[in-house]
Amino acid sequence: METIVIEAKTKADVKFWLDLAHKTGAKAKAIDTEEIEDLHLAKLIEKGMKTDNISREKVMKVLGR
Repeated sequence: METIVIEAKTKADVKFWLDLAHKTGAKAKAIDTEEIEDLHLAKLIEKGMKTDNISREKVMKVLGR
């Protein structure tokens, strides 16, 4: 399975692409660009939390505590 991302500028364009996808039998969903950014940031945070390369002291220093 592969995914195609199309960034549409207007609501009418979004509707057009969603309708076309549904007519061809493809699954389609409109998501906001901010949602994509949030998901990517969450993945990066999750990945960072699994490393143990940074000491607690360094983290607290960055946080100003």
